[in-house]
Amino acid sequence: MAERKSLEERFWGKVDKRGSNECWEWTGAKSSGYGGIRDGKKVVYAHRVSWELHNSPIPDGLWVLHHCDNRGCVNPGHLFLGTKADNVHDMMAKGRGIYVRGEANGQTKLTEKEVHEIRTLLAMGKLSRRIIGEMYGVSQQTISCINTGSAWGWLEKRNIKPAKGEYNERSTDD
Repeated sequence: MAERKSLEERFWGKVDKRGSNECWEWTGAKSSGYGGIRDGKKVVYAHRVSWELHNSPIPDGLWVLHHCDNRGCVNPGHLFLGTKADNVHDMMAKGRGIYVRGEANGQTKLTEKEVHEIRTLLAMGKLSRRIIGEMYGVSQQTISCINTGSAWGWLEKRNIKPAKGEYNERSTDD
């Protein structure tokens, strides 16, 4: 029985290596465009193997990102380390993200005007987040996220007074 080839030998057998500035396309198995290769009992991403073969082990918490935006590329000159946040930022900066926020998002329950009204109610401090959520048909958690800026944080802050009587007719009890 033939001795099993090392990961490095198997890796290079599946790379279409071209010029140093060109993408080196992975010719082996792919999933969602990313190359994959078996390392023991698990399948690992080919671009991560390339990074480690040419550089060093990947520190915990870091990802191997592509300058070229070609998921199948394993050219180490096209790869760099970054965080998940770096990856998202890179994606958005290059216009690859499909991210729709605010009223343009079909899933949203609130309008920008309502978010401004909610912020005003929160600043007044007379109503609980639960009551405000009930007024607008959203959860207390959504109101908390608006308050902290983790939801609608991109929306310019300005005060819009809620429609007359909406807030003084309701109890402030939780």
